[in-house]
Amino acid sequence: MRHVSRTRKRALLILAIAGILLFAVLEFAAPRAVRVRWDYDYAHDPPCASVWGYDCVLGFHVFVGSPNDRSQQVFVANRFDAHHLASKQLEATLHANRFGYLQFCVVAVKQGQMAVMVESTPMCMKRWVLPFGIASDRTK
Repeated sequence: MRHVSRTRKRALLILAIAGILLFAVLEFAAPRAVRVRWDYDYAHDPPCASVWGYDCVLGFHVFVGSPNDRSQQVFVANRFDAHHLASKQLEATLHANRFGYLQFCVVAVKQGQMAVMVESTPMCMKRWVLPFGIASDRTK
């Protein structure tokens, strides 16, 4: 059996403790704020002029994950005073509980007749989310 020096054991122990502490800090860190921006062309599906409108776009679901596995979903309502716009840049801020290469998706929500809600095909994009908001301008 090989004999490991006391100094080497101490160095390995320090590295192991540092790794565990780093993992714990990253795992239990506060959520990162991520701003998601997108454009929507209202030419074919106009925004609703009120909450009670039908056959119009009420707003958007913005979420982290895949279309089948949505987490941290946020609903972004249309501004009802902006129904004359043909195209509009929209944005939402999510608080991501995770970090890494995450997928963000946006789905338009249309209210059809008889209050039936219809969703568009999800538009998704992957972006890096760094822990603690490091280099937050680069993750947009």
